[in-house]
Amino acid sequence: MNRFFLLLGLAIMAFAQNDFLEAHNKYRRRIKGAANMKLMKWSSELANVAQKWANTCRKGHNPGRSSREFGSVGENIYRRTDQAHANDVVKAWYIEKRQYDFGSNSCSGVCGHYTQVVWADSEAVGCGVAYCRNLFGGRGGYNYVCNYGPAGNWVGRRPYIAGRQCSRCPSGYRRCYSGLCSR
Repeated sequence: MNRFFLLLGLAIMAFAQNDFLEAHNKYRRRIKGAANMKLMKWSSELANVAQKWANTCRKGHNPGRSSREFGSVGENIYRRTDQAHANDVVKAWYIEKRQYDFGSNSCSGVCGHYTQVVWADSEAVGCGVAYCRNLFGGRGGYNYVCNYGPAGNWVGRRPYIAGRQCSRCPSGYRRCYSGLCSR
């Protein structure tokens, strides 16, 4: 493993961990019609999986991503030439909402990043970032990866139950914290 990638990733993630977590919860909170949306927590295990994949600088999703705690995990990837704030990364996924129709549970374009961000049953997130020298055809850039546990985007299922916020929180989630189901 390239030590430069590891140090860059650790330095950025130690600083941005809370920013990524807050951004995810901020955008999940915006779904006013979600009855069972969980408050996300940070997972160091998921962050480690995400960081390792970000460090590879490969295109596409990590085919071997998994977690002891969650088994199969979801994954979102974002790439750009300059550094981005965590909120901008999560917002880029969230704005796919425009292409998602809850009524028909279908997309008019790309919307899988959005549905993973707002997948109500996903309760943990961990992210990593690496600078890659040849990310864009000979130009360098930043490779952002977030993993989610448990995985979302199950075919045929909507990302959340429609209803008043916190009106259908899962068992064990007894509190409503700013519109999100909390333990």
